[in-house]
This record gives sequence, C-alpha cells and structure tokens, in this order.
Amino acid sequence: MLSTFQHLDPSFWRKLISIGLPVSLQSMLFSLLGVIDIFMVNQLGDSATAAVGVGNRIFFFNLIMIVGISGAVSVLASQYFGANDFNGIKRTLAQSWALSIVAIVPFILLYLLAPASVVSVVASDPEYIQLATEYLWITGASLLGTALVVPLECALRSIGEAKLPTTVSIFAIFVNALLNALLIFGLFGFPEMGVAGAAIGTLISRVLHTFVLFVLAFKHYSHILPKSDNWLEGLTPKYRKKYFSVALPMMIHDTAWAGGLVIYNIIVGQMGVGELAIISLLSPVESILISAFLGFAVAASIILGNEIGAKNYQRVEQTAWGYVLVSCLLASLLAVLCFMAKPLIEQLIELTHLEFKETAINVCLVMALGMILRVFNMVGIGGVLKSGGDINYSIFIDLSGQWLIGIPLAYLTAIVLAWPLEWVLLIILLEELVKIILTSRRIQSKKWINNLIEEPNTLATSS
Repeated sequence: MLSTFQHLDPSFWRKLISIGLPVSLQSMLFSLLGVIDIFMVNQLGDSATAAVGVGNRIFFFNLIMIVGISGAVSVLASQYFGANDFNGIKRTLAQSWALSIVAIVPFILLYLLAPASVVSVVASDPEYIQLATEYLWITGASLLGTALVVPLECALRSIGEAKLPTTVSIFAIFVNALLNALLIFGLFGFPEMGVAGAAIGTLISRVLHTFVLFVLAFKHYSHILPKSDNWLEGLTPKYRKKYFSVALPMMIHDTAWAGGLVIYNIIVGQMGVGELAIISLLSPVESILISAFLGFAVAASIILGNEIGAKNYQRVEQTAWGYVLVSCLLASLLAVLCFMAKPLIEQLIELTHLEFKETAINVCLVMALGMILRVFNMVGIGGVLKSGGDINYSIFIDLSGQWLIGIPLAYLTAIVLAWPLEWVLLIILLEELVKIILTSRRIQSKKWINNLIEEPNTLATSS
C-alpha cells in the first residue's frame, strides 16, 4: 500500500478536488440544513424533534433507493464518458429516470394515503404520531422531484460537471432554511406553523431545486439529455439487460441498506422518545462530518470508472487505495479534533431541550469514533468497488454486515439487555470492522475491476 502514495500525482489530486470537493460541499450543506431544522424544531420539544427526525429518515430511505437506481448512471455513464460514447450516457440517463419514477410512485401514494400507519411503526407516542403524520403527508409528494434530480446529478458528475448540481443544491438549501425559520416560528408576519411549517418549507425548496436544475441543464448540458431515440434504444433487450444488470442489484443493495437504518431507528424508538430525539438531533451532525468524505467516494467511482472505460487498468490499480487511505487519514484527524472539542460539545448539548443530555454527549463521542470506520467502507465500497461494477460482492459486504451483525446486536443490547444508548451504538460498530476486513481483501484481489461497456463484458486484467 505504501507504493500507492507514489502514484498520487498532481493529476490525481486535481481530479479528486474538482469532482470530490463540490460533492462534499453539497452533501455537507444538505446535512447542515438537517441540523438547523432539528435545532429549530427542538425548541418545540422531544416529540417534535422525533417527528421531523423520523420524517427525514424516511425521506433518506427513499433517497438512497433512488441513489441506488442512479448508481447505474454513475457506473455506466462514467465508463461511457471514458470511451467518449455520449449516446450511452443519454440512454442510461433515460433508463434511470424511468426506473426511478416507477419505483418511487408507490411510496408517494403510501405517504399521501396512509402516513400514520408508516410513522407509528417507529414509536407509539400520540403527540409524536400526530406531528410525524403531518410532516410526512406534506413532504411525501416532493419525492417525485427527487426521482428526477438525482439521476441527472449523477449524469452531470459522470462527465466531470460537479459544480452545477452543487450550486443548485446550495440555492435550494438556503431557500429551505429561510422558509423553515419563517414558517416554524412565524417570523416577519408569516404564520407560526411548527412542524407543518418545516414540512412546507422542505416541499417548496425541493420543487424549486427540481425546476432550476432542469432549466440550467437544458440550457448548458443538452448534449447529455436523452432524445426520443435514446428512450427507445434503452428499451431494446441488449441495452435493457446491460442496464438492469447494474441498476437492479444497486437498487436492492441501497434500499436494503437504507431499510436497515430504518430498523435501527425503530429499535431506538422502542427505547423511548428521549433516545429517539437524541438520534434525530445528532444523526444530522454525524452526517455533516461523514459528508465531508462523500466526495472521495463519488470521485473514486467516477474517475476510476473513466479510467476503466478508457482501459487504463494499471492506473486504476495504482490509485484505488489512494482514495481510501487519504480519506481515512483525514477522518482520523477529524475524530481526534471531536474528542478534543468535548467541552464545546457539552456546552452545545446544554443549549438543547433534550431530556438525556449526558447520554447525548457520550453518543457524540461514539459517533466520532465510528466515523473513521464508516468513511473507510463508504469510499472502499461505494467508491472503489462500485467503479468497477462489483455490485454483487458489495451487496454481500454491506448487507451481511448490517443484517447479520449490526441489527441483531442492536436488538440484543437495546431491547433484550436494555443497555444505555451509547453502548448500543458502540457495539454496532463491530459491523463496520467486519466490513473493513472484507472490503480490504476485495480491493487487494483486483477482481472488482470490470469493463462493463465492452461487448461482451469482460473482466479487466492488469497489463
């Protein structure tokens, strides 16, 4: 692995920064909005905090499902771009739009017609159920915009254009934060609507996000937008099979993984509304820190995918570990800073309306430790293995770790043994350790390097 650093030349850093930095910034700002929302709503009590937290977790579940579908754009379009095949990019984008819409519509109908039945699975507190039902019903329809935005963002990043999606997202995030402040608390003559105000602000911002991104994409990047023949071509057996061979496993993988996160929330909800409020408040904070490294995963997936499409297999082998190791070193540094900042964390927790403040402080420190492990797997699995279309093994690593180790341990320690929340979260990190071992072995084997756009698909071997 030491030889890896010798190949991290200026070209490596230039590509990493140009693609990774905008993605990290966008994701961090999105997570920051979640923190701002939760801190605003926390002034209304634990039930309101839990309601918005669960609503955002449900949205995250659907977002990850769409991201899984759109992963086919990231993988295939990156390789098509490396091979200078723009028809392949347009065809893949059309296919992802179609599948995303088909997949999300049933969930939208469920959230509009029976939101109470969804949120009541997490916790049974009557006030929480009323507020969470209201939040989910208002925001549910906005998922249609998400199904259109995410595939387009993936296509843009696959051709090296990461700035436009980030710029539009920043605009939407600021609109969301402003509207939430006005509508939650009734500032400047606006009605004071509490949790419903947060939901309306979120709905409006997502609609604007979709509209603005599509207007700018049609104006500046129409050459990657599908035309009628691309839609028809995507329906032919040859290209349909190629697309679904990547998209369906990724959708199943990401949906099952996000579903596991919902199960974790349900387990915490059974511990009590106080514990659920802590997770609802602190998970977005954890997301901000981890989001700083999401750009490494996206950049690894796109840049390595470009190199595979261009058949630069030796370059792929030489730089793959670089993305993982650099991100983990930086994550370790950030974790150390979090532990050093414990007095500041204590002061911030005291400003909240959480019932169990000491537990919240301990949870923060556990999250800081877990961040190092999660960043390794995020970049290793979601970046490196994904770039070569090594979907089946990625599914095995992620889902076996989560469903066979993490979730059973969470149930045992939280429900059966009634451990404190911080100890439950600490034992769950065993899942990440197992995944690190499996991911490291897979990267080292080089079996993940697959050129998916060659006819027929072949396993790339080192030259």
